[in-house]
Amino acid sequence: MFISRNLKSTGQFLTSFLQKLTIVFLLFTTNSLYCNEKITLGLTGVTLKEDILTIMNFKNYLAKNANIDLNLKFAKSYSIMESFIINESVDLAYVCGSTYVNLDKLNKVELIAIPSVKNKTTYSSLIISKKDKPYTKLLDLKGKTFAMSDPDSNSGSLIPIYEILKKGYNKEEFFEKVIFTYDHGESIQAVLSGFIQSASVDSMVYEAYINKNPQAEKELKIVESFDDYPIPPFIIRKNINSNIKDKLKKALLEMHKNPQGAQILKAMSIDSLIEPENISYDKIKNIKKFIINRENKNVK
Repeated sequence: MFISRNLKSTGQFLTSFLQKLTIVFLLFTTNSLYCNEKITLGLTGVTLKEDILTIMNFKNYLAKNANIDLNLKFAKSYSIMESFIINESVDLAYVCGSTYVNLDKLNKVELIAIPSVKNKTTYSSLIISKKDKPYTKLLDLKGKTFAMSDPDSNSGSLIPIYEILKKGYNKEEFFEKVIFTYDHGESIQAVLSGFIQSASVDSMVYEAYINKNPQAEKELKIVESFDDYPIPPFIIRKNINSNIKDKLKKALLEMHKNPQGAQILKAMSIDSLIEPENISYDKIKNIKKFIINRENKNVK
């Protein structure tokens, strides 16, 4: 059973009211530190939203080093971020590869930079649970409760669904219940609390979460890892002024060379941001196509 339900509405994993006030305060007090052109940076579930300090440090660093007035805009879901970019209320964004595939099909965006992690431009979908659970693979979770981050998240939804369908199961019947958290960090918290038995999460967000909450590593285990998927990219609208685009790109690509920039990237589980060369998102395209072709078929 799939339930399109945001865990935030239950109040069990809601970011504290104080944290929300802090975000609002920081947004209002830092938006105009650096003048010139105004650009809006969009962030989604590919960032660890509970790490407010890192988010604000990234935003302020980019504004300063690109000499651009940079606003910040969060999107609850990937589909909302797509609409923000299409209606041009977001100019630059750090998104899931699936979101890039959708927008690229509409010819709305281009890649501006991609993360490099341990000299690789790939990441994994991690299936996680508490250590005391007996699960050793995704198929062990048949009939269990499961958390996914976003219906269009590659690591948080599409990959586990793809793997289930490949094995001949019906995605609507495989899990007892699926809840969408709209945030990888909250999926992790849902597992830790025992509210849900397992979840699929972005490996980079998982690492950032463990770095920030090292005690969680003692309670969690990786049940199965699906590897070598093209990494979530930074994208920019195609019709942005080329001068602005160049300044943003330079600031992003040189970030790892600056001690402060390198520290911010490390907190995001990124070693450096590099030119988006020799990377293909066809693997995600093919998964999406496979799921669409199979989603209405009951095979087991």
